[in-house]
Amino acid sequence: MKNVLICASLLGSMLTFAQENDSIKSNDIEEVVVNGKYYQKYKLNEVSGSLRLQTPIMELPQNVQSISSQVLADQITLNMSEGIVRNVSGARKVEHWDNVYSNVFMRGASIATYMNGMNVSSTWGPINPDASIIDRIEFVKGPAGFMGSMGDPAGFYNVVTKKPTGKFQNSVRFTTGSYNLFRGEADLDGVIVKNGVLDYRLNLMGSTNGSWTENDKTKKIIVAPSLTFRPTKTTTLTAQYNYQFLNFSQPGAYLMSNDSYASLNVHTNFNDKNFKKTEVKDQSLFLTLDQKLFKDWTWSTQYAYMDMNYDGGSWWGSFDTNNSNIFNRTLSNWQAVGKNHIFQTYVRGSLKTGNIVHKVIAGFDYGDRKYNADFSGYSKIVGGVETAIYPINIQNPQYGVDPSTLPPDSFYTLSTAAPFYNDQGVKYTSYYAQDQIEMFNNKLRLTLAGRYTNGKTYAGYPFYSPNNIVPKDTAGEFTPRVGVSYSFNENFSAYGVFDKTFVPQSAIQYSDANPNGEPLTTPFKGQNLEVGIKKDWFGGKWNSTFAVYEITRQNIFTSDTAHPNLGFSLATGEQRARGFEADIKGEIVKGLNVVINYAYTDAKTVKDNDETRIGQQSPGNAKNVQNTWLSYRFEDGKLKGFGLSAGYQYQGGRQSWFGTSAKQDQTLEDYFDTNFGISYAAKKFDVNLILNNVLNRKLYSGYRNDDGSYAWIYNAPRNWRLSIGYKF
Repeated sequence: MKNVLICASLLGSMLTFAQENDSIKSNDIEEVVVNGKYYQKYKLNEVSGSLRLQTPIMELPQNVQSISSQVLADQITLNMSEGIVRNVSGARKVEHWDNVYSNVFMRGASIATYMNGMNVSSTWGPINPDASIIDRIEFVKGPAGFMGSMGDPAGFYNVVTKKPTGKFQNSVRFTTGSYNLFRGEADLDGVIVKNGVLDYRLNLMGSTNGSWTENDKTKKIIVAPSLTFRPTKTTTLTAQYNYQFLNFSQPGAYLMSNDSYASLNVHTNFNDKNFKKTEVKDQSLFLTLDQKLFKDWTWSTQYAYMDMNYDGGSWWGSFDTNNSNIFNRTLSNWQAVGKNHIFQTYVRGSLKTGNIVHKVIAGFDYGDRKYNADFSGYSKIVGGVETAIYPINIQNPQYGVDPSTLPPDSFYTLSTAAPFYNDQGVKYTSYYAQDQIEMFNNKLRLTLAGRYTNGKTYAGYPFYSPNNIVPKDTAGEFTPRVGVSYSFNENFSAYGVFDKTFVPQSAIQYSDANPNGEPLTTPFKGQNLEVGIKKDWFGGKWNSTFAVYEITRQNIFTSDTAHPNLGFSLATGEQRARGFEADIKGEIVKGLNVVINYAYTDAKTVKDNDETRIGQQSPGNAKNVQNTWLSYRFEDGKLKGFGLSAGYQYQGGRQSWFGTSAKQDQTLEDYFDTNFGISYAAKKFDVNLILNNVLNRKLYSGYRNDDGSYAWIYNAPRNWRLSIGYKF
């Protein structure tokens, strides 16, 4: 009841910001779709401006899938760790620290996180993007070097945050559900100075929720104001600030057993109520300046600063050698700081040479992303006996560890002298240019692009021991891009693309002259070859995309089997991913919106020093992923405004993320989740009830340790959510 009153009070205070129902014309260049009040915007025709492109999705020589905020609202999805990836072919979330960040795999590898067009990936970060600040999410498949600089050839996902629209349109929302979920949101969008001179938007969110496991509770607060200022008709300045505060009991509810996966009760937890909780404070600032130069030429500059601070601890452990039911937990420090400075500036526009149109993009990128952490374990010896071990019986857990035996507050500090101090980062500068050549009245488009990137990366410097010094690596690389797209008509196109990428990397290789080894700094390289077709149906109400591709990842570091157990590596590994993807999205018939996708991904090791690893599926891969989501809204008759929704997620041929060097079989059983919902929408009011995991299956993901034990994280058993929204 206390939580209900708190959220009710929060919503009440939000309502005091109500504005008059005036409206003005938006000056933002955004896609506008005008339909009936029950229309659900599932299909987006344009990419966001943060991807720098001037081309509709139908004409792009690339597979880009956009997820609108309407889809997230219909599915009552709260952050990236939940079901967002179900809306894109082949994308899947791989577990680890689910409360903190999202590790998304696609096309056989982990993909980067972008925010407003800038790469914000870091170790254990960024924090899960929350739905309250998301306008859309764009999944870009393939290297797309003209959008980013360095990264895996699988692609990335770009979170586009909410910005002022230049209209008075406010909303509040309350969400409750299983496990004491209470969440209040406000989206306040309006005008300070009319005629597009000064607009504002303020997003607020506060939530508390428990878990299906014991001793697990999370609190979250978001404050995200933004302003758009237009001092002249040709100049636009947008400033966004996002503050997130997160307090949780544990980063991920791992369970372990020597028997098998999912062999323990779904409500079991190895965490203890007296273990240290973790607080995360995440701040980000985005500044964007758009200056129209002449005709359709624009100069854009963007800067982002991100500051993440972690203050907490974590537990891990191993099984007692004398009793397989006793898991001996140990505690570790978790003090971390992540700082990102990212800068972009570019010009884009078009020019004509005869009957040919050139759409040109040229610019410069700079990035400096750092992460420092201390994961030192707690150790205490009393009378020659280790007393910093906290055993728990996995078959009959008992909670309430004696607080006097736990680490003192002074243990939880970030020390550069700690044996587990971790210093990681990447710094790069990049120059790029792209020309999209439109011929034959834009029926044929040829894209020629290139990027030169000079980057420095380092990981684990120092890490784990004074003798384990991994060198910083500096590498420069030119990566070309060639794409072609042909429109058979305005609703049907085919495309092909060849693209490359690279990432500097560091390790130690064997040396006869030096017993500690020599630097190994061969950069990771990847390339993508892809063809596909896109089609809009029934006047563009829904769209289908089909693609086939082959991705090659080269210079993967592998163990030096000629000098085993010394930590030396060789750059001889190679992985290959081949696959087929299909995406269908939009309004199939009046009132019925769908998201249907399927991906076949054969990602495996094709070269390695250890021949037993050749042919193994790549970590984090799933050979078959198929998702369906159906949402029907009655638009006439006695049921007008009511809606029904249903969906499922299937993953087959799953492989854990644990790595190609794992000694145990890393295959996981198939995954099948089901959802059902009912809703009602009026002009200003909507209510939505969703039942998740309808079949109440034991859904999990995990891996096998080298000692043969199993580790996994359960998804929630059958649960419900109720969301109520009001617009004013």
